[in-house]
Amino acid sequence: MEFRVEQEQPGQWGWRLLGPRGVTLLRSDETYGSQIQASAAATAFARLVVQASRKMTAPAPFA
Repeated sequence: MEFRVEQEQPGQWGWRLLGPRGVTLLRSDETYGSQIQASAAATAFARLVVQASRKMTAPAPFA
């Protein structure tokens, strides 16, 4: 997977998370005023995903 930062319109940047086959899995719901801001937002989101994955628990067994 990879993050891609892209200019959506002049002065509006966003990011996408692409899956292994290049399909968009997630897109930022906000736009940013610069490529640097969009990149920082993608990095922050990636860190949140890492933190969440460390807290992941197994599902409860079926009764």
